[in-house]
Amino acid sequence: MRLLITLSVLLIVLPKIGLQCLMALYRQKRISLWVCKYAGADLSTIEHRTILIANQPIADVDKWFHYLKGNFDLTGPKVIELQEATKMDSKNQMRFKIAPGIISPYQVKKTSGIAHDSEQQISLEFAKNATDTKRIMLMIVWAIQKLLNRKPKLLKAPSQFMLFGVRISNRRMKTAIKKIMHSLTETNTRTATYAFVNADCANHYYENEEYKSVLNSFDNVFPDGIGVKIAARHQGLALKENVNGTDMFPLLCKELNTQKKRIFLLGAGPSVIKKTAKKLAKQYPNIQIAGYIDGYRFNDDPEALCRHINQTKADLLFVAMGAPRQEMWINENLNRLNVKAAIGVGGLFDFYSEQVSRAPEWLRELSLEWVWRLAAQPLDKGKRYLIGNPLFLLHVFMSNKQSHYQTAS
Repeated sequence: MRLLITLSVLLIVLPKIGLQCLMALYRQKRISLWVCKYAGADLSTIEHRTILIANQPIADVDKWFHYLKGNFDLTGPKVIELQEATKMDSKNQMRFKIAPGIISPYQVKKTSGIAHDSEQQISLEFAKNATDTKRIMLMIVWAIQKLLNRKPKLLKAPSQFMLFGVRISNRRMKTAIKKIMHSLTETNTRTATYAFVNADCANHYYENEEYKSVLNSFDNVFPDGIGVKIAARHQGLALKENVNGTDMFPLLCKELNTQKKRIFLLGAGPSVIKKTAKKLAKQYPNIQIAGYIDGYRFNDDPEALCRHINQTKADLLFVAMGAPRQEMWINENLNRLNVKAAIGVGGLFDFYSEQVSRAPEWLRELSLEWVWRLAAQPLDKGKRYLIGNPLFLLHVFMSNKQSHYQTAS
């Protein structure tokens, strides 16, 4: 199989390389070889050669010869230089228990906009769980990504842009988490506010000026999902990452756990909120769960609820009521709250408590998590996805770019 794959690739690549070299000779450009030592499985040495024309690398063909020898696999951790590998501690060197890959999981996740962990963490995780199924799915996702992005455009990625009149913060996940954590250490009395916007939210505020105004009053509104990515690309912009609440929560909790912060959970059903609190206490023992109240017990007296939250001295309030209700509630009660920050998190507790299952990783890498949710909850999500998604796309392509997509300063 290795021989067949290698020969197939070389038949495509070698003529192209030969033509480039002939053109270089004709134009009297310098042709040279650059040799680099990479770390292979069990820290073996891989001498990798790259052809340079005028000191510029051309198509990388040597990796396929190394694949034929077994030094590379089709899928595996990103290849790194041997010198860098030998400096790693024993824990991080676990990535070298398998061969590096021509296709790396980090590369696929980065293309999808969900590479929220570091390359090292993603590679370690893959090395520990590199089953045949995982490898096959990684290749399939990579192939689909290549097919859909055959000529990737170099797009601008400003720190903010407008989506139907709402200012979206275009940040990487780590930067978004840092902003939230920073707001928990500030000494001022003002409560920082954060929200996430997906296609469904955008449909809600498209003609709802009140909801739109509330979102624009928040400190940061983060982009969630493929719909916002499509809308950004329509105006020639790129999302730095898909900053959704479900992916953010465990990463944020790690920071909250390290700094021993106090949190309050508000919303969802009684059993869901209890499971969420119990799982959090077990998984992040240094997070102090100041309190939790389900979404069925606070409608009558918001003042009493805010007093109760304030008495717990929570640093961070998670509000899971669904959009736009949660953002409206935060805005209406902002002056009553003494927490450092409040975040609207939608159905986060349902996912974290495992009341609702998340899509498999390969579907998330293809930005098709909505398909999984539709299949799992057709009655609840049918209108949102089957009607809402086409409506959102219609708004995107029919809207006036100047009024709805003007890049924020």
